[in-house]
Amino acid sequence: NISAEGLQSGKQLPLGPALLGRVLDGSGKPLDGLPSPDTTETGALITPPFNPLQRTPIEHVLDTGVRPINALLTVGRGQRMGLFAGSGVGKSVLLGMMARYTRADVIVVGLIGERGREVKDFIENILGAEGRARSVVIAAPADVSPLLRMQGAAYATRIAEDFRDRGQHVLLIMDSLTRYAMAQREIALAIGEPPATKGYPPSVFAKLPALVERAGNGISGGGSITAFYTVLTEGDDQQDPIADSARAILDGHIVLSRRLAEAGHYPAIDIEAS
Repeated sequence: NISAEGLQSGKQLPLGPALLGRVLDGSGKPLDGLPSPDTTETGALITPPFNPLQRTPIEHVLDTGVRPINALLTVGRGQRMGLFAGSGVGKSVLLGMMARYTRADVIVVGLIGERGREVKDFIENILGAEGRARSVVIAAPADVSPLLRMQGAAYATRIAEDFRDRGQHVLLIMDSLTRYAMAQREIALAIGEPPATKGYPPSVFAKLPALVERAGNGISGGGSITAFYTVLTEGDDQQDPIADSARAILDGHIVLSRRLAEAGHYPAIDIEAS
């Protein structure tokens, strides 16, 4: 029983507080050398769309622990934000700062399509023991199949939804949305879908909003998901098709500047371009 996303629509994956502090792959299998999560709570990977009229309006400021963002690019609890950056300008370190210091009950980290070395480095050095204690990390590195990379992004979002439904305020970090789009491109081209903009088939641009719209505030009096999605800009090109599409569906965007990074200014946030 395969859905349009290429995922098993009836598959049940582990959920619940037992996942806190764990590192899992896109199928819910442990990567941290510990036994499988001791939980009887499971849920389907794909959830029905949220009624937009039932969402709580964005009313509260979220303290991210990063002064340039708090002061000049204030984020509301329940917003979906994009972190636009080329390679090597400090986006992973900035995400780690948010994971450690953001005022949230639970942090869900989706490391999608990244190098395996970066996954270990992010968990041990950037996230640290302090951040990991209240986090769930879903890792689907670059060397796994595109189906598992897509499933990893969907699973991380599903875990965040579960904690939101429990009335908790969740920080969802997805690194990166571009790798998710590339995984969908691999699948679509393999089944014969025609390439369009820069080789991306039309289905890629349909999948992005379907994933992003699952984050946000819940019903009145419930929890929230504040999401940060990193978007890789090839050659620092802000007109890249994925960057352009993501900018249209996200609530806001934070741009990291290579010029500032080369000058040793970190975090290299370009306030004017954001």
